[in-house]
Amino acid sequence: MSGRSIILMGVSGSGKSSVGTELGRAIEAKFIDGDDLHPRANIQKMASGTPLNDNDRAPWLERISDVAYS
Repeated sequence: MSGRSIILMGVSGSGKSSVGTELGRAIEAKFIDGDDLHPRANIQKMASGTPLNDNDRAPWLERISDVAYS
């Protein structure tokens, strides 16, 4: 699957990571969890119970795009 990305989206707890892990194994592709791409500031904010806003999400979404197109 060189040059292609599959993006799984869904609400928290819907099984994206589980499906992504199994899909990666099945098609012999690397699975990257978007949660692992959050900037440290976002992780700290979420850990404190404060929801992210659109400004918080912008660098995270850009990083996802960079990874998906690399």
